Amino acid sequence: MNLLAGDLGGTKTILAIYSNYKYPKKLFEKYYISSEWKSFYSIFEDFIKHLPDHISLPEYVCIGVAGPITGQKVKITNLGWDIETEKLSLLSKINNIELINDFSVLTYGIPFFKKSQYEVIQGKLDSAYKTNQKLVAIIGAGTGLGMSRGLITPKSIFIFPSEGGHREFSPRTENEWELVKWLKKKLDFQRVSIERIVSGTGLGLIARWKLDNPKNENHPLQEILKKIDSDKSAFIDLPALVWEKANKGDKLMSEALRLWLNAYGSAAGDLALQELCSSGLWIAGGTAVKNLDGINSFNFLNAFSNKGRFQSYLKEIPLIVLKDPEATLFSSACRARLSAESNGRLS
Repeated sequence: MNLLAGDLGGTKTILAIYSNYKYPKKLFEKYYISSEWKSFYSIFEDFIKHLPDHISLPEYVCIGVAGPITGQKVKITNLGWDIETEKLSLLSKINNIELINDFSVLTYGIPFFKKSQYEVIQGKLDSAYKTNQKLVAIIGAGTGLGMSRGLITPKSIFIFPSEGGHREFSPRTENEWELVKWLKKKLDFQRVSIERIVSGTGLGLIARWKLDNPKNENHPLQEILKKIDSDKSAFIDLPALVWEKANKGDKLMSEALRLWLNAYGSAAGDLALQELCSSGLWIAGGTAVKNLDGINSFNFLNAFSNKGRFQSYLKEIPLIVLKDPEATLFSSACRARLSAESNGRLS
């Protein structure tokens, strides 16, 4: 019996078939550019229709979705897609289909991740997830800022979704306060959430704030900004350019990156305190995958633990970076496997 796992995002959608054994093994995968399809239903139908002949129709499906799930229904805001598991079942003749928030679903992968899929940057990871109760939390900066919480016990895994990235950003320094004032004035924001700053998009905004200063009008990135603003169809990854310039010694972009890493580390520390996730804080998201050195830096780690009387506690919490860019897909397969197991359907 096979499983179907999915990772549905605003930019890309990946669907894959996994074998249902002790450890999910990928058998077939297909990558879709989300914006090129009119709905997720058309993507799902295409995937099922074009399965290779040697792969049987899956019986259990789990899809990690970038958005809050309500009653197994979700709306992907930036795509205008509405998705319901009932309609997916009617379309595919598969009864066991589940939608889970893409960050929450990562909790299901934690007991099954191999060492090649993550890197511990602080503390010691206790791998005995199947013998003790473990409180974990997940944070990840990508296009936005995802957060989730989980409880792993010997017999069950419980997830507690969160939209904590939309909490109010609290400036800690004069620089951060100036940035918040600029965001409100320049972009007409009524409030500034954490993810406005702690995200890939946020890093781009920090760079814009720096470049908006008249004394930086001759900076090389000014021409890039003009192109981005004049040609909305052109895809230019500004956050990636900020990282690149900073790594090559650009003083202004180094300042922007340092501010971003400090804000990210502080947000991660706040989450760890709120959840008391003594079994580990997992750091996911595209920026962690691409820029491990930045996450494993003094700027991030110092801001993470700089919480007054709780500094020593935070320095003991394991910090684990998920390096696998397909961690959501794999975790969705793990969830589908656990669903099959709970119904006595193991191969």
